[in-house]
Amino acid sequence: MKRLTFLIALIALALPATAEQFLFLAAKKDSELVSFRVDPASGKLTEHTRLELPGVGGPMALSADGEMLYLESHIKAEGEQRAKPHIISIAIEAGGFKQLKVAPVGMRSPSIHVDASGKNLLGAHYGEGKVSVWKIDANRHCTGELTDGHTTDKTAHSVTTDPSNRFVYVPHPKPNAVFQFALDSETGKLTPLDPPSAAGPDADHRYHGPRHYAHHPTLSMGFTSNETGGGISSWKFDNKTGQLTLTETLSSLPLGWEGASYAADIKITPNGRFAYVSNRDGRKLDAGMPYGDTLAAFEIDSKSGKLNVVGHYATHRFPRSFCIDVTGNFLFAASELEHKLDAYRVDQKTGALKRIETYETGMSPVWVTCLRSDAASQK
Repeated sequence: MKRLTFLIALIALALPATAEQFLFLAAKKDSELVSFRVDPASGKLTEHTRLELPGVGGPMALSADGEMLYLESHIKAEGEQRAKPHIISIAIEAGGFKQLKVAPVGMRSPSIHVDASGKNLLGAHYGEGKVSVWKIDANRHCTGELTDGHTTDKTAHSVTTDPSNRFVYVPHPKPNAVFQFALDSETGKLTPLDPPSAAGPDADHRYHGPRHYAHHPTLSMGFTSNETGGGISSWKFDNKTGQLTLTETLSSLPLGWEGASYAADIKITPNGRFAYVSNRDGRKLDAGMPYGDTLAAFEIDSKSGKLNVVGHYATHRFPRSFCIDVTGNFLFAASELEHKLDAYRVDQKTGALKRIETYETGMSPVWVTCLRSDAASQK
């Protein structure tokens, strides 16, 4: 594998049970998109194919049917000093890639998301404090045409829709809130709900600052990772209005933890039984002292949605993002500062993680995302 820098993105492509699964990886320095086969029994990754990109990698989003991939790439045109953000539309063909269109967009995004209709690509803009909707045309190309945009607040960190595709959620760590919108998927228009945001845990609470949002596959609930301190919150979801109401907050840190830590990503297994949060150790330790970066596992009560701590599992440094494969049997966590990818087997009874292999990835793997679990039933 070529040396990688700044970005790693893994996307599990759902195929019928008798077919193969794939992981897709984008890297900044190599400006390549790489496809890997996933062994369904062992979780082992083997390289399948590569696609040269016109610029460096960025966040990716897979369509609900697993046939289209959208990737934000920072591309520097001849004569220009700074790279500018573009969206690359890529067709998925037997685990390989076919680049279709490259479209410029106005702002960089720490997160992009394709709505279930496949007509809209959404982006959250951290520095500007905005959310955008770009048009996807009949050929499934993201045109770069801005169909709607709203100013929210600084640190718009991620964006996603609920399973009904009627509502959009944008967590913001600094304002300590989740901004919420109604989505008209035909027009691509967003309408702020009333109120336009749901407040996170009390700022005096150590575990506040929503960063990423994951909607439960069956319960009327959502969950956020909370960046400040390291935590997880559960939210009641109103099916009629789309409003979120905070119901519970737990620490995602090991018992007795002292010092700085920052939660990053959150994922829920396809069956909805377990949630995982990545914890980045923020302490400044002397050389040679071990850091305590972890993945926190939680069991979700099938009726109430109440959380129960399962355990904490060591990772390499700064697990900013991770991916659960579409079967729910394997989890892959990227180490931003040690340049490794840890592979774990998920205990289907308890949710506990067992590390089964570690892959060298090159420099700074920081972005991991997985195919939504609902796509498996559509393939």
